Amino acid sequence: MTANGRTVAPTSCDRAAANLDAWKTITVGSYRSAIALRDALVERGIHIGDLAGQMLRLPAFKLSSAPAHVKLSVIAVKQLVPGSDRASFAAIHAHAIEAGFDLCPAEAGPQLRLQYPDQKVGEYLVIGMKPLPTADGSDACFVVGNGGAGLIIIGRSAGPDATAESQSRFVFALHR
Repeated sequence: MTANGRTVAPTSCDRAAANLDAWKTITVGSYRSAIALRDALVERGIHIGDLAGQMLRLPAFKLSSAPAHVKLSVIAVKQLVPGSDRASFAAIHAHAIEAGFDLCPAEAGPQLRLQYPDQKVGEYLVIGMKPLPTADGSDACFVVGNGGAGLIIIGRSAGPDATAESQSRFVFALHR
């Protein structure tokens, strides 16, 4: 790549933007209410953490009004923010957007949990989404995982002081 007539090595963000392959495509907008979506998680034996359960009940949690496909990509923090052991959620989101990703709709967390039943043991994926304000006033996002005892969806802090380790993997949406 060139800048001002000089050859410049591409950054990790440039490489990410050049390789926007969909890892998985999910469907959102297939449930009429957050209660129905939560019930589907329960019916499939998926453990819903306390914070995730709270997030599903909040007025800020919105469902898509019509079915739509969302293409998702997974990327590690170290690919978005190289040279750092930890990065803030704000920095991770900013670098992801700069690299050509979109934030996921909040519904993508529970929908991914339902539509990714073969998740490997030990994998945890943080949903790159606009944080939802929780009942106690903090901000949170969804995490889908398989801790070995079954599939889970949990919430985690995603406020201004929240950080993620460089090996943490985030799910972002690809431009529609």
